[in-house]
Amino acid sequence: MSMHMTTIIKSSKMIASFLVFFISYTTMAESLPFHSDSLKEIEDKYDGDNFLLVLWEMSCLPCHEEMELLGNMIQSYPELNVVFVGTDHIDKDKELSELLKKHKLTNVDSWLYAENNIERLRFSIDPEWYGELPRNYFYDVDSSRLGHSGKLTKEILLEWLRLHNIL
Repeated sequence: MSMHMTTIIKSSKMIASFLVFFISYTTMAESLPFHSDSLKEIEDKYDGDNFLLVLWEMSCLPCHEEMELLGNMIQSYPELNVVFVGTDHIDKDKELSELLKKHKLTNVDSWLYAENNIERLRFSIDPEWYGELPRNYFYDVDSSRLGHSGKLTKEILLEWLRLHNIL
């Protein structure tokens, strides 16, 4: 094989590697559209697993603080399953994706409201939830869940991890 052909092959492999990295990096944080039946899809995906459902939005400062905490916790405890549902509309995906990247949350499931009837979406998540944020639901392996309004703390998360033998 000629030296020129070897250089072309090496260059092609480098370009292919870069494209795979670029495509996976730019698409990892893209959010799925959240509809009134999406919670069932999320629950089905994590059936038999513990997971944390996090509700948040761009204008919620405590939500941003919680995202930073969760990004750090996931780095320390990668077996922690977290699903984000943004109450901002899906057309804000680019801005929200940047936030997820900023907080090292590109590998978590992320959803954004995709319907205009926000009350219907809230009701589909929890008929007793009135929209306060941040709002979280701790799911157990048996699919039971416990709601929590207000910003999570590291202590709350560590206690939940201990109770479910995730630590």
